[in-house]
Amino acid sequence: MSALADAFRGQAEHFEALGSPVYARLAERLADDPAPISPIVGDDERWDVPLRLFAAVHYLALSGAAPDALSGRFEDFAAALAGHGEELRRRVETHGVQTNEVQRCTMLLPTFLAAAAETGLPLELIELGPSAGLNLLVDRYRYRYANGSYGPADALLELTTDEQSGGTVPASLLGRELVVHRRRGIDLAPVDATTPDGYLLLRSFVWPGLDERVARLDAAVETLRRMPERPELIQGDYTEVLPRLLAERTADALTLVFETFSTVYLPDAAARQLAEALETAGGDDRPLAWVSVRRWELGAGTDTAFELELRVWPGASRVVAHVDPHGNTLDWRL
Repeated sequence: MSALADAFRGQAEHFEALGSPVYARLAERLADDPAPISPIVGDDERWDVPLRLFAAVHYLALSGAAPDALSGRFEDFAAALAGHGEELRRRVETHGVQTNEVQRCTMLLPTFLAAAAETGLPLELIELGPSAGLNLLVDRYRYRYANGSYGPADALLELTTDEQSGGTVPASLLGRELVVHRRRGIDLAPVDATTPDGYLLLRSFVWPGLDERVARLDAAVETLRRMPERPELIQGDYTEVLPRLLAERTADALTLVFETFSTVYLPDAAARQLAEALETAGGDDRPLAWVSVRRWELGAGTDTAFELELRVWPGASRVVAHVDPHGNTLDWRL
C-alpha cells in the first residue's frame, strides 16, 4: 500500500471518530483507489494531503463553484475533481492546513491567568502559527468551568470543556483579571478572516458535520471584526522572526509566547533553534513565559496523550494540564 493510501485510510478513521462520515467514506474510497486524485496531488504523499484536498473541494462547494461536491455521492465528488482540476491543484499546493480552533482557548485561558498571577504583570501575547489569530482573542470570549465562569457577559462566543474529576480549574484562578496589552502572531501564511475569501478558507478546513465548530468559528470571526484593535499578524517563519520580537520586548509586561499545535511538526533543527531563542531571551531580566502543547507518551502500545506546558523564566517548565489537543477535555494539574 502506498504512503498516500495510508494517509487517506488513517484520516478516514479520524473523520469517522470525530463526526464527519462524509469525509470518512470519501477517504476510504480514495485509499482503495487514489487514481481520481492523481492529476491533482501528483507524487505528494505527505500525511496532510487528505486534509488539504478535502478543504480545496469544500471551498468549491462553499463558494458555489461545485455546490454538490460533498453531497455524499462519490460521483458528485469525482465530477468536481474532473471539472476543477487546475484550481484544486493550485489550492492543494498553496494552502496549508488551517486549524484555527478556538475551543483550544479553554486550556489557554487558565494557563495565561496562572502566568499573570505569578508575575503580577499584563500580558503581551505572541502566538506561533496563529492562522487568523482567533486564539489571540482569548480574553474576549466567555467560559464556563466547573468552578465558575470567566469573560465578558455579552461575549459572542461561550466555551466549555469536559473537565476531568479532580482536575478542575480552581475558582481562585477564575477570579483573577487578565490584562492583555498587545497581540501578535507569526505565521507562514496568515489569514484575514474578516474578508470573504479569508473566512471561506478557514471554513473550508472545518469538516462537514461539525456544526458546533462552525458556530464557534462564526462567533470568533465576528468577535474579531468588532475588535477596535485587531491582532498584528506577521508573515514569516517564526523560528526566524521570533528572536527579533523577543529582543524588542519591554520590562513592564510579561511577553507570553504560545502555540497550540504547531511545534510538533517542526524538523529537529528548527525545534532546537526555537528552544535556543527562548532560552537566550529568558536569560535576561525582562519577563518571559512559554506555553505549549506537547506529546505525552504513555508507553508502548498505548494512545498518545498531550500535556500543556508552562514556563515562566527563570523558573523551570511545568505541566499545568493534560489536554485534548483540540481543547475538548481538560485535566488541570497546577
